[in-house]
Amino acid sequence: MHSLLSTLQDEISKYTDAIAGITGTDVEIIDNNLVRIAGTGRYRYMLNQDVSSNGHIYRHVLQVQKTILIEDPKENSLCQLCQNRLTCTEELDLNAPIFLNNQVIGVIGIICSNREQKMFLMKQKQAFITFIEQFSEMISSRIFECLERLREKERFGTFRNLIDVMDRGVIAIDSQNKIWHANLSALRFFDCELIGQSLDIDMTGDILYGDEEAWLILNQQRYHVLCKKITFSSVDNDQLTMVIFHDARDYMTQVNTLSVDENPHSPLIGNSQNMLQLKSMLSKVAVSHASVLITGESGSGKEVVAYTIHQQSLRTKQPFITINCAAIPEQLLESELFGYVRGAFSGADPKGRIGKFELAHGGSLFLDEIGDMPLHLQAKLLRVLQEKSITRVGSNNMINIDVRIIAATNKDLREMVNKGQFREDLFYRLNVVPIHTPALRDHREDIAELAQFFADDLASTYQRPVAKIPNVVINYLYSYDWPGNIRELRNVIEYMYVMQGDTVDLNLSHLPPYLLETPHSDPLEKEKTSGIYTAAKTDNKDKNQPLNAQEFLKTQNQTSEYQTIMNILEKTGTTLEGKKKAAEILGISIATLYRKIKIR
Repeated sequence: MHSLLSTLQDEISKYTDAIAGITGTDVEIIDNNLVRIAGTGRYRYMLNQDVSSNGHIYRHVLQVQKTILIEDPKENSLCQLCQNRLTCTEELDLNAPIFLNNQVIGVIGIICSNREQKMFLMKQKQAFITFIEQFSEMISSRIFECLERLREKERFGTFRNLIDVMDRGVIAIDSQNKIWHANLSALRFFDCELIGQSLDIDMTGDILYGDEEAWLILNQQRYHVLCKKITFSSVDNDQLTMVIFHDARDYMTQVNTLSVDENPHSPLIGNSQNMLQLKSMLSKVAVSHASVLITGESGSGKEVVAYTIHQQSLRTKQPFITINCAAIPEQLLESELFGYVRGAFSGADPKGRIGKFELAHGGSLFLDEIGDMPLHLQAKLLRVLQEKSITRVGSNNMINIDVRIIAATNKDLREMVNKGQFREDLFYRLNVVPIHTPALRDHREDIAELAQFFADDLASTYQRPVAKIPNVVINYLYSYDWPGNIRELRNVIEYMYVMQGDTVDLNLSHLPPYLLETPHSDPLEKEKTSGIYTAAKTDNKDKNQPLNAQEFLKTQNQTSEYQTIMNILEKTGTTLEGKKKAAEILGISIATLYRKIKIR
C-alpha cells in the first residue's frame, strides 16, 4: 500500500543525503505504514522494506507523535523485543515525526553507529533535536506543496494514478462536499458513478483499529467505514478533504473469523426419548426470534444446544459468537461484550476493539455461564435487550444491533433472584423460552452412540484407524453415573486413545483406573427400567456370546491391568481355551495376554 511519503521518494532521498552529509550519521525515513522510504549508508540498499517486525522505536514515535531520543538502544525498553537487539550496532537514535495537517505520515531518524558520532551529537543535543524537527517541517511543507501542485496539474492526474492502485477507497471532495475524484476501490465500494455527487461524512468520534469510524452518506444511503480524513487547502484557497477508507464490514469479517472456535461444534447426538423431545423442541424454538435460556449440569452440552438453535434458525448464515461470562475477569467482561475505543481505559489496545455484540450482528450471541455475570453488567445487558443498541466503552456513540440472545447456566437463577444475586427483570427477559439439557445419566441409551462418535472423531485426531468400541467397554460406560456428563465421556474416550498405544483395538485395559475401581451396579438392572438394550443383555450361558464384564470385575480393589486379567482368567479358566476366551473379552491377542501375564 502506497503512502504520501512514497509519492516523493526520489526527492525525499535527497533530504536524507543532505542530513547525513551535515551530521555525519546515517539517516532513514519511514512512512506511517512502517515502510522504509529513504535511507543512507547501509539503509540505502533496503528501500521499500517493511520494518514493522523490528521497528519498535518508529512505531512508538508514530503513536506518541513527538520527537524521541534513544541514547542507549540496546538498553531501552522499546528495543527489548527487537530480533536484532543482541547484534545491533546502533549507539543512538534520534527520531522525529513528520506531520501533515496534524496527521503523522512518517518518521525521520538519525542513527549513530559508533561512539564518535554519538559523542558529537550529545554535545549539541538540543541543536540536533531542533535541526531534525525543522527538516521534518521542510518535508511536510514539500509534501503539502506537491499535493497542491498535483491538483492543479490535470486535477491531480499523477496522484490519481497512484491512488487508483491503492487497496483502500480514496475519495477527494471540495468545500461544497462535491466529489471531484475517486479511485477504483471507491468506485467498486459504492458501485455507482461518483464524480460530481454530493458526499456527507458523519464521524462517530470512535477510533477502531487505528482508523476513525464514520458513515459516508451518498444518495441517502449510509455506508459504514473506518477511515482517515486529511483536509488541506488548494492554491486557490479551496478546502479539500481526502477520505481514505476501508469497508467496516471487512474488519468485522476478519475479527469474526478469529473469534470462531477452530473446532467445529459437535452435532446434537442421541435418539433416546429425552433427546428426541429436546430435538423436537429445538426445531420449534429455532424459527422464532425469542430469547432462550438453557439450563443443565456442567458438561451436558448446553453450547451444542445453543449452536443447534442457531443452525436451524434463519440466522444460520450469520455469525454465532460465544462468550463465557465466568472465564473473563469482571473488569474486562464489559469491554469484551460491548467493545471499546482508543483511550477507553488503562491497558486497552490503543487501536480500540469491536465487542461481541457487534461481531454477532445479524446472528446469535451465546452467553454461557450467565449466572456469573456481575450485577452492574446485568443492568447494562437488560438495557441492550430493551433498546437493541449498545455503546462501546469510552464512547457516546449509540450502535443499533440485531442479535438473538441465547444464554446458559448450570445455576438455579430463580434461587439467585430470590437471594438478590440476579436481576429479576433480566431473568424474565432471558427466560422467554426455557430449555433444559438432560444429564447424561438421564439418557443412558445415547452413551454408545456418543462414545462411538467421539471415538471416530479422535481416530482422525490421533491419525489411527477407526475402532469400534467393544460391547464389554460399552457396558462399563453404561454403568457409570457420569457426574461430568458428556464432556467427561469425551475425556474418557480420549484417555483410551492415549493409553491404546500400539494395540489395534480398544479394550477394558484402556479405561481410566477410576472407572475400573468404582463399584458398579449391574447395568442389566438399569436397563430393565430404562429400556436400554445392549450386548450386555445376552445369555451368559451361551458359549458363543461375550461374557458380561460386570461378572468378572465386581471387586472394588481391582487397581491394575494385571489384576483385571487374572480375575477374568478365574472365570474362563487357565487352559488354552480359557486364555483365548479371556483375550477375546479383553480385545487383545493371545500373545499379548501371555506377555502381560509374564510382566508380573
